[in-house]
Amino acid sequence: MSDDSKAGNTPENAGPGEAPPTPIQGNGSEDPAERLEKLEAEKRELHDRMLRTAAEFENYKRRAKKEMDEAAAKGREQLLKELLPAMDNLERALKHAPPGDPLTIGIQQTEKQILQALERFSVVRFTSVGKPFDPSVHDAIQQMETTEHPPGTVAAEFASGYMQGQRLLRAAMVAVAKLPANSDGGGQGGDGGANG
Repeated sequence: MSDDSKAGNTPENAGPGEAPPTPIQGNGSEDPAERLEKLEAEKRELHDRMLRTAAEFENYKRRAKKEMDEAAAKGREQLLKELLPAMDNLERALKHAPPGDPLTIGIQQTEKQILQALERFSVVRFTSVGKPFDPSVHDAIQQMETTEHPPGTVAAEFASGYMQGQRLLRAAMVAVAKLPANSDGGGQGGDGGANG
């Protein structure tokens, strides 16, 4: 390889019969107004790209925060649901414990303390006996013949229901009242029981 070929093909070292190289675009052969216009367009494009990237990053941060909040809420909800059977057992123990007994007082204090802790997470227990049956908050496990409660109302509660804020954490397990089979007005049909 010759020294001329190492130096490159420039106008100064172009050999006989060789054409000088074509000038590189943008090295002064452009009109300054065109060059300015190109730079302005490139600047606008880069600015738009930067704004889109910033907006995408803000959206990502919002999505990530929402997903983290949902995961934390789901974890809290799962923990609270796991505690509810223990609360049911405390309730059952209190129903059968002798009043004034030191053990009964201890169970009452424990139940009260747990309920206060649950309230800090917006969890409240609701009672259902005597209220109209509502399938959105009650889980009917049986019907109960009774005259103490109107038909269609909750006659007994086997496990309390719990709300967390406006959301149902657990439905109450209940028995729904119905008229006894031998009561007046029960089992009549057609004309409403009119005798003729």
